[in-house]
Amino acid sequence: MAGGVLVVLFGLKQVFNVNTIQVKSPSRMAEIQAEVQKLVDDRWQQRNLLTLNGAALEDDLLKADPMIKTAETRRKWMNGISVEVVLKQPSLGWSSGNQAYLLDRDGSAIGQLPPGTGLPVVIDGSNLPVELGSRVATARFVGFTGELAQALNALKLNPTRYEVKDTTLDLYVTTNKGYQLIFDTSRSAQDEVRDLQALLGFLNGKVPAQYIDLRITGKAYYK
Repeated sequence: MAGGVLVVLFGLKQVFNVNTIQVKSPSRMAEIQAEVQKLVDDRWQQRNLLTLNGAALEDDLLKADPMIKTAETRRKWMNGISVEVVLKQPSLGWSSGNQAYLLDRDGSAIGQLPPGTGLPVVIDGSNLPVELGSRVATARFVGFTGELAQALNALKLNPTRYEVKDTTLDLYVTTNKGYQLIFDTSRSAQDEVRDLQALLGFLNGKVPAQYIDLRITGKAYYK
């Protein structure tokens, strides 16, 4: 009887082996499918639907690919799995230690920054090391910088450099006019841009020699 049970179990194992993997993703499907295949092949438990641990497979995939935001695994009886992937959204460039990275909306580093992305690139003056998958900045900072970039371009103050120094609470933006703008990223970008517009109207074409500081609510200081 024991031998018969073993034969049945072996037969079931063969029947439910994972032979097909289907990946659903907005892009990079072939690359992600290869990553999933490797993860399945590396662990015997993952090669069969009866022993498959979907949560562990998803965790391993997120660790292997920092550009993946979420992954959901489903069994496709009798011998396949499907993995639905949501990718992170490149939203900001980040330069530190002579390396440039892509940041997701949540501020995590998701890859190297390719040329020609058109994204604002913030230079980290402290040159702190960056690891892919780690959180480099807050989601608020990423959103603030993206919103600010659009507003400054609309004002014809095209930024040539974005920089943070000791903290991401202060953002220094060098404009195509030669002077710097200093922003408090904990405030509303729209409010600070309105303060900037008010000062530019007051200056009536006069160009500051060094900077405009917009970190105080309802005020703008220039030199």
